Amino acid sequence: MTTTPTKATRAASPVAAPYAIPRVAPQRRWRPALVWLAVALVAAGGLIAAAVLRKVGTTAEYLAVSTRVEVGSVIDRSDLSTVRITVDPALKPIRASAADDVIGKYAAVAMVPGTLLTQTQLTDTAVPGQGQQLVGLSLPQERMPAERIKPGADVLLVVTADDGPVSNQQQTAAPISIKATVVDVRAGAKEGTTLLNVAVAERDGPLVASRAAAGRIVVALTTGN
Repeated sequence: MTTTPTKATRAASPVAAPYAIPRVAPQRRWRPALVWLAVALVAAGGLIAAAVLRKVGTTAEYLAVSTRVEVGSVIDRSDLSTVRITVDPALKPIRASAADDVIGKYAAVAMVPGTLLTQTQLTDTAVPGQGQQLVGLSLPQERMPAERIKPGADVLLVVTADDGPVSNQQQTAAPISIKATVVDVRAGAKEGTTLLNVAVAERDGPLVASRAAAGRIVVALTTGN
């Protein structure tokens, strides 16, 4: 005889929960080459950071100009000061320990206070040299080449004709040109002018000075500058 479950029996019987099938996570493959590559990159990064830190954090003492020094002046100890800085590798300042080698040399260019001292600013030869004279020329832009003239450049000083009446013989004569070497370049006292200090032969000094005062000098760059 089959017994039919009653309503109370059905309510008392527990309902079985669904069975969850466990999932197994996929196993990752071990790649030693990638691990060693990562270790090498980390080590290289650490070495680079340490080298940069040493370079940036290292300071040294260098020579600087403390007073204005004109072209041709003898460098004295009172013209120099010592600064402790970190220098860019592109710069080549003189170490403070080399001060004794600098004193007694000549200024190849005009030096202004606060600038680092470099070998290019110094010379062993007096300026002007023996048999030369130093002449200053204050020139407007139209009497100079458009290209910037730099110290050390060889130039021709061309003497232009006077504004007064000239004879036919003077008109056909070749203009006077005098060889010179640029010693220093700076802004002129008047707006739009440039001051050139040039070294010329001693015999040409008076002529260049008088023609420059009259505004009759034009500067021409020679080949090779």
